[in-house]
Formats: sequence, C-alpha cells, structure tokens
Amino acid sequence: MREDRDCVCYELLMKVFRDNAYASIELNNALAHCNENDKPYVTKLFYGVLERNVYYDYVLGLFAKEKPKKAIATVIKMGYYLLECMNVPAYAAVDNTVKLCRKLGKGGASGFVNSALRKFGEVSLPKEDSAYYLSVRYSYPLWLCELLVRDYGYEFTKELLAYEPERRTHVRANLLKITSEEFEKKYGLDSEASRAANEAEKTPVGYYMTRKTLEKIDSSDYFVQSAASIAAVYSYLYGIKPSSALDLCAAPGGKAVLVASVANIPVVACDFHPHRVELIEKYAKRAGVKIEAVQNDATVFRPEWENKFELVICDVPCSGIGVAGSKPDILFNRSPNDIEELAKTQSAILRTASRYVKNGGRLCYSTCTIIKSENDDVVKGFLKGNENFSIEKIKSPYSAEEENLIKLFPHIHKTDGFFVAVMKKTSL
Repeated sequence: MREDRDCVCYELLMKVFRDNAYASIELNNALAHCNENDKPYVTKLFYGVLERNVYYDYVLGLFAKEKPKKAIATVIKMGYYLLECMNVPAYAAVDNTVKLCRKLGKGGASGFVNSALRKFGEVSLPKEDSAYYLSVRYSYPLWLCELLVRDYGYEFTKELLAYEPERRTHVRANLLKITSEEFEKKYGLDSEASRAANEAEKTPVGYYMTRKTLEKIDSSDYFVQSAASIAAVYSYLYGIKPSSALDLCAAPGGKAVLVASVANIPVVACDFHPHRVELIEKYAKRAGVKIEAVQNDATVFRPEWENKFELVICDVPCSGIGVAGSKPDILFNRSPNDIEELAKTQSAILRTASRYVKNGGRLCYSTCTIIKSENDDVVKGFLKGNENFSIEKIKSPYSAEEENLIKLFPHIHKTDGFFVAVMKKTSL
C-alpha cells in the first residue's frame, strides 16, 4: 500500500498535465494501492486541482515573471488547493507543500514554492463582464468561455459555469426486473421524507444517491446511468413503437440496453473498438436484453443495413463539454480545432446513418456537449442536404411541452449538458 498520499496525487496530476491521461482511469488505478483512509484525500485534492487549474495558472502568472516548469507548477497548485479548499491551516499547507517538493528531489525550488504559496491571497480578478473574467473566475479555458458567450450570452454562461455539479451517483431501476414503483417501495424511497433520510433525490428519470445508500440496495435491481442519457432514450422513443433499432455509437451500451428494455425489441449496437464492443455485450448480458453487438465504423456505409431500421441512433463522439463539470480533464484535451474536426466526423456519421433508416422511420442525433457547432449546426447542415428528412417534435422527461430540439443544461435541469434532435424520413 502507498503511504505517501501527496506523492500519489502529484503523480496522478502529472499524468493528466503531461501525458493527457484520463483522470478517472488513472485515479481508480491509483486508489487500488492506497490506504482506505487516504482515498478521500487523494480524490478531493486530485480533482480539485484539475477543476481549479485555469485559475491557478492565472495566479502563478501574476506571481512569477517566468512560467515555472510543469513539475514545480503542479506542486504549487496542490498547495494552492490545500490553502483554498481543504480546511488546512496556512502554515500547515505551506509546510506540507515544501516537504513534498523535497520528497520529489526538487528541494532547490523550495524557496520559490514557499513564496508562491504565501502570496496566494494577493490576487485580483480580471474586469467582470468579459469572457476572460469568466475563464479565471470559474477556471474554464478562455477559448471555451468565448465560444459559450457567443452561443448563449454572458449571463447564461456565467450561471452555467457557476453551477456546482451533482456529486451523487444517478441510477435507474432495472425495468426488466422491477418497476420504479416497486423499487421505491422496496428501498424506502416512496416519499420525500424517506428519500431525504436515505440521502437520495428523485429525478424525472431515476434517483441521485450516495454510495452509502447504494450499498444497501441489491445491485441487480438498478443500473448506474446518467439522467441525461436516460432522458435521451425517452426522447428517441417519444410517440413511437419501433420494431427494430440500430445504435451506431453505443458503447458502453447504456442507451441501447434501455431502448431494448423499454421498447421490448432487439437492438443492433455498434462501436469502432473491439474492447468497447465487449463492454456492450457484458452490459446486455447483465440486463438480460436482446442486443447484437457489432464492431463497425459509423462513418462507413454498410449496404446490408440500407433502409433496414425503424429507429437509428447516432449518439456521436463529441467534445464532451456537457460533462466537463464532473470530468474536468476533458478541458485539457480539447481546443477550437478539435470542435471543428469533431463536427466534420459528426456530420459524416449522420449522413451514413440516414441511409439505414426505413421510410417513415426515425433518425436520432445526440451529443453530451452544449456547443452549437456540434449540435444545431450539424443538424441544420444535414437537413439542408437531405430533403427527405424533417425535424420531429419530441418531448423529454425534462420538457413541459413538445420541442424541435431537446437541450439539457446542468444549471437548469441538474443533469449533464445534452442535446437531442429527432428526424423523420419520408420518401420523395
């Protein structure tokens, strides 16, 4: 077992900052070798530094004439988070960080680190009412803040970035084993008071629960699935009862499994990578639904699927900006150029998918991003070149009325950011 929890956290951060590693994967691997008592500390410090990284870069820029090397900057950022968010006395945070510096063999920078931490409180933010202010205040990349302000306006973007995402796990009942009503009654979740006592909250599509509460529940009675993902499936199926469905970008399989469960139909579910196809198979087996898992490139046309499916789902690869609140490392791996390239891939998948839809069938396009160039613009571009498709009005569990497009936002719906468009195919 690792005893040096600060060194563990430093190594994790360097893997993200230096190697563009996936935070959740690296954290899970590291926690397997940590003492149980150290796990909450490592998790909070690791994700905390990631979430505050842009702000800490700004602070360092004010303090240092020259940008410090990545290793030293990472140590200082850990110290900043100890000072800002970990309820550690200032002297202890400084002492702890300087000791870490020495443990890492970087004792020569101890004086610089000490000085950087002692001046942490001497910071003034940029002028408000600018994208730069939003970037520093809420620790989001400047290019993304500028893009969001362009798409939604300053005040909307400010409210979006200020929102603290839900930290509890979202689950839904395993509908092939137990109804939602039975689930609530069985586990004492059938009233607001009982849910509060169990630290649970009902949503339009399931429940937010703590790990402590989930430990009391039979794991075969529920699936972990984001509220936005579940809501998307009900939007796909709104007002129809298809007999066949194809999910072109299905891994790990949550949406495909829910479609098969709710509609009671077989589903062909695909992914480009073989190991992700295996994830779909495992998910389907556990759920007990009929799913044919297929390795497939969603941009390449398969003649045998032409005009074959009543429901075709394209939950396409995207920037993931809608889930950045809970997965902050996403922000380290994206740039404006990525958005442009992703939009091209998304459009290619949509064009290919449209050829698999039967006349009268439904083509569904969805993303876990809120960037309009990946959402509205892709759909508009597709419809402009495909007159035999038209937007269908749909309703989400989070919608009071039918809408042309479903858009979910964290600060409004308490979900991940999500987008769904549904188009009907008609013969010309």
